[in-house]
Amino acid sequence: MENKKMTQSESNLQMIKSLTSNGLGAFSYGIFQYGISFMLLHATHSPLSFGMNIAVGPLISLLTFIPIGNFVDTHNHKRIIFWGYLLRVIGFALLALALPFFSGTALLIPVAIFIAVDSILVNLRNTAYSASIRQLVKLSDVAKLTSLTTAVASASRILSPVLGITLYALISVEGLIGLEILATIIAMAIMMTLHFNRVENEQKERLSQKEQFKQTIDYVKKRPFIRDSIIAEIVVNFFYTAVVTGSPFIIVNQLGLPNSVVIWTETGYSIGYLLGSLITSQLKEQRHFATKIITTLILVGVSLSGLGVLFFLTNNQMIVSVIGMLLSLMMELSFAIFDLAIEIRLQSTVEHHILGRVSSTLYTVGFAIMPFGTLVYTWLFDIFSDGSYIMIISGVLLIIYALFSVSTFIKNIKKDDLYVQNHLVNE
Repeated sequence: MENKKMTQSESNLQMIKSLTSNGLGAFSYGIFQYGISFMLLHATHSPLSFGMNIAVGPLISLLTFIPIGNFVDTHNHKRIIFWGYLLRVIGFALLALALPFFSGTALLIPVAIFIAVDSILVNLRNTAYSASIRQLVKLSDVAKLTSLTTAVASASRILSPVLGITLYALISVEGLIGLEILATIIAMAIMMTLHFNRVENEQKERLSQKEQFKQTIDYVKKRPFIRDSIIAEIVVNFFYTAVVTGSPFIIVNQLGLPNSVVIWTETGYSIGYLLGSLITSQLKEQRHFATKIITTLILVGVSLSGLGVLFFLTNNQMIVSVIGMLLSLMMELSFAIFDLAIEIRLQSTVEHHILGRVSSTLYTVGFAIMPFGTLVYTWLFDIFSDGSYIMIISGVLLIIYALFSVSTFIKNIKKDDLYVQNHLVNE
């Protein structure tokens, strides 16, 4: 729904505040995440160290996505976001107090507990924010804000690996947690200055959790493209765990290369997602949805196989760093366009009263495969001496899936275009 009373200058100011808050939060958390991941890698020597977030977080999200989606659609979004920030600050403080009491593989315990609780808070806050974008800016700026929010987060990730490992060596994980607490408080203060415009047709009726979930399922049945998008998210995120879990493990443990090589590939991911976000933000019309989805899925598969071939052919530090960064860049650029194409279409076309539940369902179910993928790939990389074969096969399987999905995507997106024409204009 368009905020008809909002001027373009007001919409721009809202956008700047939102981008600043989200960018600061992403930058500080990226530093913390890389610092603690390297701490776990050196303490446990396990590929699970870099897969902890995708092993625990999505599993918790799967267990809570129904109440989170329902809660967001029936409560004040600004209050939800505020409490999401505040409780995260408390969580970081408790983690800092707990870490000194653990060592070695036991460090996985407090980190896993923190990630589990933090995942609930982040999902609650992010779902509320995503469902509020049409309240924050003019409808014509929704796609731009969505893309730039991702771009800012991606830009912050470019420096996060370098600063994460550097600050971890200088001030320890406890120091990184202190910085994260300070940055979270500042990000919260900026976000709370935003004006969340009232939506006239906002749902007032309170339904039971079961009734709201059934309402969401019925809505998804009316729009098969959402079902197709969920399946695509499941497939790409499963194979994506091969990269997240395997690349650092192969580079450090199998190729015997230093941590700096991991940073180069991680930087490639950050730059790629940034470029993909910026490209998407400059598209005046969000067209050719099916083409973007299928093409980007194929490119992700090609990049994944390419990394496997690279790790198989050489352990030269310079070649792995440069070529690995380029392949990582192409993978994340493609993944960004894929992800944002789905997100923008949802935010622009799903009715406001159910947007929180639909978004929560899509991303939680899509990412819920990642804990399973992490366990599968951790096991595979542990039992096979050369993990490059695993990455090559994974990429090929993703390409095959994309090619077999072309006709279904095209057919269902045409149906969805008709649904949008008949329903969105009446919102």
